[in-house]
Amino acid sequence: MFRLWGDYCNYNASGVVLHVGGNYNQNQNHGAFYLNGNNAASNSNANIGARFLVNGSHDLMVNTPTSGGVLHGCRFRTPLGEDCVDRDGLSTPERAKERLIDNKETIPMKRMRDAFTKIISEDNLRKAIKTVCDSHRWVHYPNKPNNTVIYLEAHMDKKIEELRNLIVNGFEPSPVTIKRRYDVNAGKWREISEPRLWPDQCVHHALIQAIEPVMMRGMDYYCCGSIKKRGAHYGISAIKKWLQRGKGVKYCIELDIHHFYDSLKPQLVLARMKQLIKDRLALDLIWRVIQNGIQIGAYCSQWFANTFLQPLDQLIRNSGATKYLRYMDNFTIFTNRKRTADKLIAIIREWLQTHSLDLKGNWQKFRTAKRMPNALGYRFGKDYILIRKKNRLRLKQQLKRYYRMRERGEFITCKFAQGLLSRLGMLRHCNSVSFYEQYVKRKTQKHLKDIVRDYYRKEMLKWNTSLEPQKKMA
Repeated sequence: MFRLWGDYCNYNASGVVLHVGGNYNQNQNHGAFYLNGNNAASNSNANIGARFLVNGSHDLMVNTPTSGGVLHGCRFRTPLGEDCVDRDGLSTPERAKERLIDNKETIPMKRMRDAFTKIISEDNLRKAIKTVCDSHRWVHYPNKPNNTVIYLEAHMDKKIEELRNLIVNGFEPSPVTIKRRYDVNAGKWREISEPRLWPDQCVHHALIQAIEPVMMRGMDYYCCGSIKKRGAHYGISAIKKWLQRGKGVKYCIELDIHHFYDSLKPQLVLARMKQLIKDRLALDLIWRVIQNGIQIGAYCSQWFANTFLQPLDQLIRNSGATKYLRYMDNFTIFTNRKRTADKLIAIIREWLQTHSLDLKGNWQKFRTAKRMPNALGYRFGKDYILIRKKNRLRLKQQLKRYYRMRERGEFITCKFAQGLLSRLGMLRHCNSVSFYEQYVKRKTQKHLKDIVRDYYRKEMLKWNTSLEPQKKMA
């Protein structure tokens, strides 16, 4: 038994092992045909570029720290086999690294232990209160400064201590305000829950800020919606890239979960969070927040919903879906085989049924050559993107109404101008040159922005004189 390359290789054969072409960094004895048969095992690591002259019948056992396999009749010059390429085009170190990554995926993640300590820390609570205040500084109707925000900012240190005591002594959620709103894009009514600004929303932000790293650790790369830097345009760029390359996109599957938030049970969400967090006090706070249901409108609900679907994302990935995107509860999957598409639909349906959920009945499976995929408000072709027909029709109606009001000299509200600007902004991310030429007149967006700018300038002048006295009184 001769020991070569330190801990990297064992050679089990009878005979002499000769290094050919070594000693590149030592002395003048180097070259393509220099025979180096006198070096000890401890000195053989310096023979960079050396190769063996061995009999083809001998077996070479490669025992790298990550690989641990047998290569018969290998002929490579470098110690780790960088120049030995297998049939998949990967060298020995690359294959070992790939095997190490595969082994890591099977190891369960470590659970978070100090979550509650992070939740009640002063920096975390201060950041939570500041984030809530920045997003609720103005009351939309009637338009005026939010007195609660003014009071919280004036007594920040006192409120931090009060918020910590509320969490430590057992947070009890306040009754939420439920408002029924019509979702124009979805074409249905939604019940939106609005938690109280103090202390409920501050508790929600403090909780999510502390446990966000452990939730993001298992998040799928193409899980979009309600995640920082992963909005609709993040998913649009991914689908556009997949279709442009044209590989593995022969079939498309579009699915949706039926009444996802209403059907999602808090017990199942808590069971999922127990897999990520090992902190009894933090889990108790999570249960207090979600015990009344996963409510649409609460800041923490969207995070818990995405975290709950992480095992399903992993199951879909492991079942052969390489081009897969999920926007909240909307699934868009591309595959090259019809049998794989049917298998994925069955897997998703079975997983949802085991968790008391169900697919919506209008799921679709079709060939991309005959029909354009429809997702995130757009329709996707191979080299172009079009806006959805419903959105295009509403935009045409709003533009027609706007030009008619402007001709008649009618007053255009700030809310109407903001909505029209938002719809016009959708055209920036699709092929819309012909639409602009046909329906949008010159300087339309400039005029709409002037309406919004003048409105907020007047509002600031109106309330600027009353803000200072309120701060002094507080």
